[in-house]
Amino acid sequence: MTARPNLVLLVVAGLVLVLLVVAGLAANTRNAPELDRATPEGTVQLFLRAVFEGDDEEVVALLDPALGCSAPLEIYVGDAARVGVVSVAVRGDTATVVVEITEQSGVGVLDSWTHRESYRLTRDGDWLITGDPWPVFSCEYQKVVN
Repeated sequence: MTARPNLVLLVVAGLVLVLLVVAGLAANTRNAPELDRATPEGTVQLFLRAVFEGDDEEVVALLDPALGCSAPLEIYVGDAARVGVVSVAVRGDTATVVVEITEQSGVGVLDSWTHRESYRLTRDGDWLITGDPWPVFSCEYQKVVN
């Protein structure tokens, strides 16, 4: 009689395992929502995507020209990242976007870290990132070195 309850428990455990695998696959394959370039948060998303793809030209295009940045940039980031918008505050032609970034370098659980970054933007037609945005910080150093 003890074989029947063990079989039921085994079947239930197997179903739970299958559901966990399916949920994990669904979470890892879902695409990030496309945000509008005409919004501050969309501009920050495009900026961070360009940073992690190593597209220095696109990074520079999303920065305020007053920063004086030019490609190539010296940017060091993890291999991949997940970005979530924490808050957006718009006041006329200026905005602040706070994001939480989880960077991944390697495949282990201990190979990831999370940090929050704040981006200041100004609108002159399009939204442009200004100030010292992570991970660019300052192009003044770049001018001195080059």
